[in-house]
Amino acid sequence: MQDNLQIPYGIFDFKRIRTEGYYYIDKTGYIPTLEQAGSFLFFVRPRRFGKSLFINMLRCYYDLAEKDNFEKLFGGLAIAERPTANVNRFQVLYMDFSRVNRGIGMTLQERFESYIGDCLDAFMARYGAQYGEAFLEEYRKVPVASRFTKMAEHAKLKGFHLYLMLDEYDNFTNAMLRAEESGDYRSITHGQGFYREWFKEFKADFDRIFMTGVSPVTMDDLTSGFNIALNISQDPDFNAMLGFSEDDVLKLYTDFKGTGRYRSGEPAEWVKSIKPWYDGYCFSESKIGEECVFNSDMALYHLSVLVKTGRAPKNMVDVNIKTDYDKLQTIADIQRRMAGGGEGVLPVTEEIASTGQIAFDLVESFPADKISDVANFRSLFHYYGILSMAGREMGQTVFKVPNLCVAHQLFGYLRSAYLRENSPDWSELEKLAARFAYKGEWEPFLRRLAEDYAGTTPVRGGIQGEIRIQGYMQCEFGHLNFYLARPEMELARGFCDFALFPERCHYGDVQHSYIIELKFSAKDATEAELAEKYDQALDQLAAYRADPFVPSLAKGTTLHQIVYQFKGTELVCAKQIAEEQM
Repeated sequence: MQDNLQIPYGIFDFKRIRTEGYYYIDKTGYIPTLEQAGSFLFFVRPRRFGKSLFINMLRCYYDLAEKDNFEKLFGGLAIAERPTANVNRFQVLYMDFSRVNRGIGMTLQERFESYIGDCLDAFMARYGAQYGEAFLEEYRKVPVASRFTKMAEHAKLKGFHLYLMLDEYDNFTNAMLRAEESGDYRSITHGQGFYREWFKEFKADFDRIFMTGVSPVTMDDLTSGFNIALNISQDPDFNAMLGFSEDDVLKLYTDFKGTGRYRSGEPAEWVKSIKPWYDGYCFSESKIGEECVFNSDMALYHLSVLVKTGRAPKNMVDVNIKTDYDKLQTIADIQRRMAGGGEGVLPVTEEIASTGQIAFDLVESFPADKISDVANFRSLFHYYGILSMAGREMGQTVFKVPNLCVAHQLFGYLRSAYLRENSPDWSELEKLAARFAYKGEWEPFLRRLAEDYAGTTPVRGGIQGEIRIQGYMQCEFGHLNFYLARPEMELARGFCDFALFPERCHYGDVQHSYIIELKFSAKDATEAELAEKYDQALDQLAAYRADPFVPSLAKGTTLHQIVYQFKGTELVCAKQIAEEQM
């Protein structure tokens, strides 16, 4: 292992990674399985999950212009031992639709076809010698749409093999859905819309197609009435094709430790510390409980900071990832523009935050104008990386927030939503939170949260009121960086509302841990009903404390057991039941 090994954070140029000393986690072993899956494939994953690097690797593998570079690029990798018959066989047309945008003074169609023209010109610059100068002269005289047809016809005549690799197929259409352009979206994806017509051409003229994106929404609209590609996104064979396995991450940290690039901590300890933050993604039902993956960008971000500073990043949520993970607002915008109505992002987000999970049947394909349908709408949360497959319950798939990094984005969205409804003094609240964690002054902090909650919205009754208060409190506890706060943590085979144990990687000096049981009753609840809920809380706290994992989680701190009881928006009881040094 070379001493000057570089971390490929933010690098998706496969050739650069392989020739300039960057670390590469081998994904080439999936190539034979992809070929067996079909010739026209469609694959979606959340943003910043390694799609662009993967498709760039495929491009280098199949490109006949890279034939002489095969050993340099793939030597030592899994595919080098037994290359497929298709290695370096194709002329590859590569396109990245995230680069399509509205140019000044240009219509969307003009901008789109201008980008297609640029890609075709790059294609001809790469393979033009095989077409001949006479063809190239004719090619340059015709408009873009005709250039594509002319190229495809000539390739068939000559027996050339063509491969289309399309990255971020839905990037600019998703931007249209978010903005005030839903009419434009429908006009280009339906009927004789130019975007739809281009995709018809793609299917007819290429031997193979591989497309990536974030969601299947645009694909459904484009393919109504005909099929472009097989969706392999939920196929168990490809569950871990993108992202890093835990073994991958351990080897990554071990290899960099071995080169002396960082000295503090052991690789296994670092992997254990980042697992709650970056792991937990599962995309195939048959892999639930068997195979989860880390977000690759998040793991590389952590390692890059560790190598540079010798310690973990102060903010475990990378600012670049944080920007990309502003997905709840994206979903809210798409739903509002295309459908209106529906159940809304805020109530769904509150339910996820309060219970830690949500159950529904994942919809693999649906049109944009059906986003408001409950199953479709909730499916977007999975495609955008906010929810991960976690189990089965009463015939439906159970989805959970995959990790703390995403949880922070979830809580951040809730916090901003609540802030629009009420404007508390956050700076003062943060001071109270610090004393809550370091001084054990729990009552001022909890009473302040209750006061702020009472000012957020009108009272809701029943299950909606309970979900709202749990969501609100979870978002506040989840923003306490001092703790690894998970919604509904399982303790003693029950689910504790708020189990706050120190986040020891950054806040090992926190002095106080908490097990808090929240009880909610309607605003017209009787004293007897309140007393019954209180007694339930006592029994639950005793059971949670008896969990064998609690002593290790709370080690070195004072553990507080607290009943936190509401009647509507009114706090009727904030009582410490027990306090003990762990």
